[in-house]
Amino acid sequence: MGSTLSFAQRFSFASLIAITASAANAADLTPPPPAPVEGWTITLGVGPEVFTSFPGANSVSIWPTGYISYRRPGEPEPFVSPDDGFGIALLDLPWIKAGPVARFISERTLSGGVGTLGNNNNFFGLHNIGFTAELGGFVELWPAEWLRARVEARQGISGAQGFDSNVEIDLVARYGAFTFAAGPRFQLGDNQFVSQYFSVTPIEAFLNGNLFPYQAHGGLASVGGFGSIKYQFDQAWSATVFGGVNRYVSSAGGSPIPNRLGSLDSMTAGALVAYTFNMNWF
Repeated sequence: MGSTLSFAQRFSFASLIAITASAANAADLTPPPPAPVEGWTITLGVGPEVFTSFPGANSVSIWPTGYISYRRPGEPEPFVSPDDGFGIALLDLPWIKAGPVARFISERTLSGGVGTLGNNNNFFGLHNIGFTAELGGFVELWPAEWLRARVEARQGISGAQGFDSNVEIDLVARYGAFTFAAGPRFQLGDNQFVSQYFSVTPIEAFLNGNLFPYQAHGGLASVGGFGSIKYQFDQAWSATVFGGVNRYVSSAGGSPIPNRLGSLDSMTAGALVAYTFNMNWF
């Protein structure tokens, strides 16, 4: 005997087929998971900086400054202090970073050069020092998430062609969108570097009239402190304000140049606006 389906059974069976087909179609319409972001995440910061024109000066200069950092997409942005030299971390691990670095020092002339506020006419008789470019390397250690130690060592290739180094220690604290950082600073220089800026020859002392002959020597040149506050508006934009003061000590601090013509204190202050974007180079 054959079997037949009632109307209700036929309706239920048809409904099941329709529901199954709809589910299959819905599955076909489900978007595939997004492809992983490739390339690099770049952060580019730029802004004005006011700083003592050159070691021992009492004038200030205004120049643009900035930084660039890079990381893989999804990684946290690395901490960068605005007074770091321009470096590239070829060794980049969470607890240690190292690579080449460069710094620049404005020329020492009576006019002070472009961007200088005021003049340095009281430096009359002293030798000029051209724009100084320094190249070297840095090592940065992170013994804890809130503590950074950085050492830069550089050799001048123009202007004051001596050797000097900077030691930076920062306490770094992050609270929501804010990042606070502050710590001591130390600068050391060899005989050539310190003598270029702080020695006075007998002829220079005679021509200037306000100085006495002085022979500066290398060692610890200055000590001070630096701090910054960064605010992250969103994933793309941030702003940073910063400032610091260093005081010349030891042989540099005993020179008549900062004591009679310029200043024993060297300052810096400024602001940065940074933009973060992704770049795929391949």
